[in-house]
Amino acid sequence: MEAFRVYHQYPLYYEEWITLKDGSAIFLRPIKPTDGLLLLDLFQKLSRETIYFRFLTHLNRLQPEMLKQLVEIDYESHFALAAIITADTKESIIGTCRYIVKENTNHAELTIVLRDDWQKKGLGKAMVTRVVNIARSKGLASIEILLDYRNEGMKQIFASLGYPVSYESSILDIADRMEILLQEIKI
Repeated sequence: MEAFRVYHQYPLYYEEWITLKDGSAIFLRPIKPTDGLLLLDLFQKLSRETIYFRFLTHLNRLQPEMLKQLVEIDYESHFALAAIITADTKESIIGTCRYIVKENTNHAELTIVLRDDWQKKGLGKAMVTRVVNIARSKGLASIEILLDYRNEGMKQIFASLGYPVSYESSILDIADRMEILLQEIKI
């Protein structure tokens, strides 16, 4: 029998329009349980390198269990923000940023993925800023980011934000580690 899961009401107040450096208008909103097909479409439009940097493994497709985990969130211990564009009256997710709280702690892991053609436009920075602020408002103490040492884009995002970040390079592990101490962020 599947464990009972508490779902919180969709947080409409996190929806907003932003304008990127190039003038593109992007709609940011929390992920919905109905976003499965949009996430599959996003995955199919990612380069192999971007998939690897996001999942730290090589994936050819999203398994149904993984897709379910990506859309069934409670907006408290698992929060995800989607970046949406509309082209020819069809919505597309071009990126997501999320945190997932580690069980029985007040620490979370943050991930972000952007479609390759939307990278280096300020979208990643905008999404990370919002997700970090949401995590901080929920009382989380820190956010951990696991990344491949070659992921210069991720390093640049966090360097440009000026957060108090500790960085550990790993020789033995699959990933380097960055940690943001949320309570030390100056507002």
